[in-house]
Amino acid sequence: MISLKKTLIAATVAIMPISSFAAQQLTEEQAKNLQSFKQITVRGAFYTDSDYVMAMSKAADKEGAAAFFITTTNISPSNDTLRIVYAKLYKADAPKLDEPAENLRKFEGVYEYPKSKAIRLEPFNIVRIRGYFPNDYDVNQAIAKEASAQGAYAFYIDSRSELGSNLQVAAYLFKKDAPERKLQPENAIPYDSEAGQLALAQGGEAAMQVEKPGYYSPSAFNEKFYAEKFHNKVIDKTTKPSNVSTVSGTSTTEAATADTANTPQRASRYTVTLPDGRKIQELNDATAAKMVAYDTVKFRGYYPTDQEISYQAGKRAIDAGAKYYHIARIAQDANGPNITVFVDLYR
Repeated sequence: MISLKKTLIAATVAIMPISSFAAQQLTEEQAKNLQSFKQITVRGAFYTDSDYVMAMSKAADKEGAAAFFITTTNISPSNDTLRIVYAKLYKADAPKLDEPAENLRKFEGVYEYPKSKAIRLEPFNIVRIRGYFPNDYDVNQAIAKEASAQGAYAFYIDSRSELGSNLQVAAYLFKKDAPERKLQPENAIPYDSEAGQLALAQGGEAAMQVEKPGYYSPSAFNEKFYAEKFHNKVIDKTTKPSNVSTVSGTSTTEAATADTANTPQRASRYTVTLPDGRKIQELNDATAAKMVAYDTVKFRGYYPTDQEISYQAGKRAIDAGAKYYHIARIAQDANGPNITVFVDLYR
């Protein structure tokens, strides 16, 4: 969700062509492993995100930078168009930062991967067990035993659900040389949006930014997809270890697996759900920057939390017939606690 004062800009803005300027904007993923040679700021009246991105690109050019990464922007409380934008600069041959040595826990001879590492790798199997596990250590031990028996180098516990006094746990298993997953592009454009269909029709680099069949979400595993892919069953440890039972509603037919593989795995987005069941997803800054809004609405009032702002924005977007929305700007009243929220709408 958007920050209440909009003081931090999403760091995962995609590389954008910047008019005639050479310095290119980096994503957080691209910048995090590179060594910056300088940090600079630009100040001015910027009415859109692209305005200050262009200004930063021009400033980076003057410093001899090939690329820049915007870290933060401060907005004047008296005029929300006045901003100070901060960025790190990088040379074309910027050296890579030394990656810190991994400090992974080990259970039953098998490493436990953090999500940040596991999400980038393709598992060779999924383990799902059901039983009584009084603490986290027991959960890790039980999963690690199954992982070790299957020759896994590492595991990652993705989900836990309570079933009375028992837990059902799902974990992914990895080989030491696990291949990289085919991930959706960072901040993928929704494939069922107008912008997604236009980008697909345009082809080339534009189409590469749209959610694609056969590619995985960059933020979450899809348990149903992997359960079907590996014809996986739940190992029931509440009775005998050898007993297994299938999960209700899970099909392991090849046809179902094929259907799942051909459906784009949606990016994980904040979702507003109204009391009548209608839903809408909020786009982050980077995704919205790749799309064109068909309308903008605004509303004013006192909303003390980010959740309340997003709910009110989503409600108005649904009433306006939008599929997606993006909170483009939040203006704080000069006197009093009220704010004005500007919401871009997308089909």
